[in-house]
Amino acid sequence: MKQFLAIIFVACSLLAFGQQKEPKVSGNRWVFGGNVALSFSNNGFLVGASPTVGYRFTERLTAGGGGLYYYQSFRGFGQNYAASIYGPQLYARFVVGQSILQDGDRLFVQSDYYNINSKYYNPLTDQFSRIWVPQWYVGGGYFFQIGNNVFAGVSMMYDLIDDPNAAFPNPMIQGGISIGL
Repeated sequence: MKQFLAIIFVACSLLAFGQQKEPKVSGNRWVFGGNVALSFSNNGFLVGASPTVGYRFTERLTAGGGGLYYYQSFRGFGQNYAASIYGPQLYARFVVGQSILQDGDRLFVQSDYYNINSKYYNPLTDQFSRIWVPQWYVGGGYFFQIGNNVFAGVSMMYDLIDDPNAAFPNPMIQGGISIGL
């Protein structure tokens, strides 16, 4: 038990985040980002994008919005299936602290709101229709610098609405690379 507590203490010490006076934001406050998805398999494919634009209110607080569109097609159980999802999204991210391990590393909390239009199968009518499904994720993650203006990150988000018709999983674990332009 003592070894376990010692390991936890050392890990927490290495990941400690110091309280620093927040520097003023200089230069351009607009941030551009998003995701691009492309996946192929023997049974189908998925392609999509979700561009975003945000505003850096302070060095630690950024908020913005965008849109998303994903199309998937696959074969299974003797049938072909194709569908698209689309809709608006909003986000807010707050940097909680900076790591003492490396300059540029950031621990953050984030909230994402999506209103997704997706294909829905109604078993009572045996028909497909399109429905709007809200998803409100909260969570956090960690960005770490891997090069000049290049960051890798991982986050875990939980959907507070948890609608059974949601297009995205709950919880959602994401990883990716960001390149500053």
